[in-house]
Amino acid sequence: MTTVDLSVLADATAAAVGGAVSVMDPAGYVVAYSSLPGQPIDDVRRDGILGKQVPAEYMAHHTDEEFRRSSTVRIVAVAGVLPRLAVPVTSGGEYLGSIWCIVPTAAVSPPEPAAMAALLRAAAEAIPLLSQRPQAVGVEKPRARELLTDPAAVTPDGQLYTVLATRVQSDRPDAAASRLRGMLDLTFGQQLDSGAVVIDGAVFLVMRSEIPITVDEFEHVRRRAVSALGIPVTFALGGPDERPMTARVHAQWALDACEDGAPTIMFEDVRVQSALRRAGAVLSEVSLALPAVERMLSCDASEGTEYAATVLALLAHESNVAAAAASLYLHPNTFRYRLRRTKELFGLDLDDADTRLLVWMSLRLRAGR
Repeated sequence: MTTVDLSVLADATAAAVGGAVSVMDPAGYVVAYSSLPGQPIDDVRRDGILGKQVPAEYMAHHTDEEFRRSSTVRIVAVAGVLPRLAVPVTSGGEYLGSIWCIVPTAAVSPPEPAAMAALLRAAAEAIPLLSQRPQAVGVEKPRARELLTDPAAVTPDGQLYTVLATRVQSDRPDAAASRLRGMLDLTFGQQLDSGAVVIDGAVFLVMRSEIPITVDEFEHVRRRAVSALGIPVTFALGGPDERPMTARVHAQWALDACEDGAPTIMFEDVRVQSALRRAGAVLSEVSLALPAVERMLSCDASEGTEYAATVLALLAHESNVAAAAASLYLHPNTFRYRLRRTKELFGLDLDDADTRLLVWMSLRLRAGR
């Protein structure tokens, strides 16, 4: 089965009923639509075709269980949207999708019996076409889940993998994740060893890195997802790596460094920030600071001094007093005085390399939290 088959059916139905037709799968994805000229359309149809799925605010009409179990044509009239005739496509009790036809007069006068009959025939003819579709949207691929969760998963020698980690902000996170997973599978999941799965409520997409897809292409899909779901969606990429799970971890670290709805980023672009963030999180329960550092921080907090900032500037500028002083807009002599006071007041000795490392880690990770 190809999309062409369903598009032919959509055109034939649009001609018979007299209105623009869209064919949907069970998750609300637009799998085919008519293209006959001169038939009225609205923004919902345009957005659905551009985003490849029904806009989020209209999904309730597609997920209505009474509609899915029925075998009749329904009139759907929503304020600000052209009325539609809708018919479910079912086989043996299984809901395969639906057919929707814009009929501007449907809300004010009963549809013609011929139009209703044409839609019912279209639903019957759509059964074999929709039942033959790859079940990418409805069923996760076991291989994709294995690659993303099993450290012992066997992969071809030298094969590199890229993983996309995503985050959605929704009051219905499970439904949003399911729709996003389906969208990613339809867009990227048709290649070998590729697929999207939901892990702990988040959607991850794994794919072989030889597939030529750019960050801009992922960003285009992210924006489409935002439009279709009507909620903030965030993407981050990890890899390429021979181990899909490593690529997944890196994608998650990059995602953790993103604000909600930020443009798509790669782990390599935020590797340093991500590493510091992770180090700070892992060590948050362990006091890295020397007692001298704790006393210095306590003094800063109670007295309003800036000894910690002075020490951190010195370490950040590799003990270059002139550069460190300039970064704090201080005279070098004032800067040196502050350093002497840290030793006099707190016993902080920065002559030892290991001590400098420990002091830097303590102050830097504390500042990063």
